[in-house]
Amino acid sequence: MIQVRVVDSTAGLFDLRTAWERLQQGAKVTSVFETFEWQSCWWETYGKPKSLRVLVASDDGEVVGILPLWIHAVDTMRYPVRLLRFVGSGGDTYPDDLGPILAPGREDEVARALASAVMKLPGWDVLLLTDMQPDSAFPAAMHLAVDQKGAASLAGRSERIAFLELPATWDAWLASMHRDKRYRIKNIRKKLLTAHKDARFFVWTDAATLDLGIDTLVRLHRKRWARTEGGSNSFATPEYVGFHRAVMKALHAKDQLRLYALEAGGEVIAMYYFYRFRDRVYLMQSGFDPDHADVKPGQVLLGHIVEHAIGEKSTVLDFLRGDHRYKDELATGERETVYLTAFRQRPGAWIYRTRRLVLPAVKASLKELYARVRPVAETPKAD
Repeated sequence: MIQVRVVDSTAGLFDLRTAWERLQQGAKVTSVFETFEWQSCWWETYGKPKSLRVLVASDDGEVVGILPLWIHAVDTMRYPVRLLRFVGSGGDTYPDDLGPILAPGREDEVARALASAVMKLPGWDVLLLTDMQPDSAFPAAMHLAVDQKGAASLAGRSERIAFLELPATWDAWLASMHRDKRYRIKNIRKKLLTAHKDARFFVWTDAATLDLGIDTLVRLHRKRWARTEGGSNSFATPEYVGFHRAVMKALHAKDQLRLYALEAGGEVIAMYYFYRFRDRVYLMQSGFDPDHADVKPGQVLLGHIVEHAIGEKSTVLDFLRGDHRYKDELATGERETVYLTAFRQRPGAWIYRTRRLVLPAVKASLKELYARVRPVAETPKAD
């Protein structure tokens, strides 16, 4: 019999660390965003007191599933609506691949137990589960649990995510490309070395100077986007910077941080912020100095990163969410994450659904109708 209990305190969350790490080590479907480090750092930055709801599934005293959730209260039409969400969603950082960690070989039964516990959990109006991996057993179990309760729901794709499959060698990757693209990768690296003979690529591994590396990344990211219309919301708040600083340090201690840098003229002119988890490297953020845009430092550095990842025997470079041309140019495939939204029969759920879904749909329909009618109304009548 699988039993599910609720952990609702930060101290209780930290007590789960050993069981969490053991469980994730064997999990077949998981990600860097489900590590204890990522989840606990996020909670300490963005979590609200008394809103934590971690579901812990156990069988004969052994933890076989962990589902980190929290209740996020929002005002909708001046009415407090309580959203039940994954820990990791709801702040100003947006991880992909969220969900429970399930014991290997028991994914279906553990997922069903956790999904049933979600629907019995008190205190929420709307279930807002985003960015789930479709390969996990949990989305299907959650759909079944929602249907059994007769709750209204919506489901679909959260994000389209491009990725690059990495071959065994750097030469093999170059050989897989069209000759024009292969020439461009080699040429921009050569052009940089011609302009800056001291240019070098390196990975920031020194724990003693890691804060300097993080500060450099933040500075380059802000400088790069300051000259771009629309800008970037990343590294825009103290919470965002503080969270990423904390999680970068935590995962650096486990050799899972990859802070790549390109130096020229004695200064760092481009940086990429990655994580390496299992056989994948995940692109988080980047920045470069636009004063050196003529030598394309971001593109040069990305080429070095691919070469380094191949050297580490990584098999996938995951670009995560966000549509950028360079991602599509390099990608060899794409995947997706999925969402599920469910509504309890409560005033808060009705208000949320009306305000966030029904009214926007009505406005869109009226706008479309107006666009169709207006040309007819404005057509001059023949004499």
